[in-house]
Amino acid sequence: MSESDLGHAPAAAGAAAQANRSGAPRPVTIVCDSSVPITRAEAASLGCVVVSMHYLVDGVRHAEKYEGENEEYDALFRNAKILSTEAVFQSAFHDEFRRLLDRGSDVLCITMSSRLSGTYRSAVDAREQLLGEGVAAERIVVVDSWTTSGGLDFAVRRARRLLSGGATLAETAAELERARALQGIAFTVPRLDVLRRSGRLGAMRRAVAGKLDRYLIMVLEKGGIRDMDVAHGMGGTVRALVRQVPEGARKGLLVVSSYGDSEAADALVDCVHRMLPKATVEKRDGGPVVSLHLGVGSVSLAWDVPEGAK
Repeated sequence: MSESDLGHAPAAAGAAAQANRSGAPRPVTIVCDSSVPITRAEAASLGCVVVSMHYLVDGVRHAEKYEGENEEYDALFRNAKILSTEAVFQSAFHDEFRRLLDRGSDVLCITMSSRLSGTYRSAVDAREQLLGEGVAAERIVVVDSWTTSGGLDFAVRRARRLLSGGATLAETAAELERARALQGIAFTVPRLDVLRRSGRLGAMRRAVAGKLDRYLIMVLEKGGIRDMDVAHGMGGTVRALVRQVPEGARKGLLVVSSYGDSEAADALVDCVHRMLPKATVEKRDGGPVVSLHLGVGSVSLAWDVPEGAK
């Protein structure tokens, strides 16, 4: 997916040229990997270019697309023998950054957590390559979001609000790095063997593995997985997820991400409505790449920076 897919490239290029001629600051385009659960129309409205990660099903390579365009990937996974994923390659980021720079836009790249994927490293390497080609360092900034899925959605929207409000590229990146420790995302998986294969199965997770009707509640902390609780049954699990939301975020927007077909996602939405009646909740599709890492049927709950948090 590139900016031309978003349907606003000519207008953006024209605006950039006019801005440069007038001496005004250059516009900033947000670049994000495809673990962000936004639609094509939402990406366009946010001025966000989504660069695809890929997943392989029995040797066939598929590009992850915008939310709602990945068809029934969970059914494809169930019938497969060999599954794997690919981070965004350095060359893909390089080409996208170069295209935007040539159109007169600066670049703010926000990636999923560097502790979950090599995508951040690819973006940093692409930036370094472009600096070696003579691009000014202040024109490209890469931020590790420390999150993914609904958390990454919050980061992209925060970035656009800041930029639209007049913040510079450097100021926006600094605020994102401040806020990332205050955003949150909690999740659970139906089976721990997927995390075991990923090498991310800690001691508490090993203790829970195999126990009937027990579900581990985990959060991302500084981009890495931390165990928080063990819940019993579907009802106990969704309640435990909602309890992770801090007090100051309980009246704001919450994002439930479903990784493939997940009964837990609908139960979690209902639980949010019951336990946090002043919150607004949106349900999103977490997409095929993160679904492969967590396992189909997983669910997450993300919140933005709590009100008044410093």
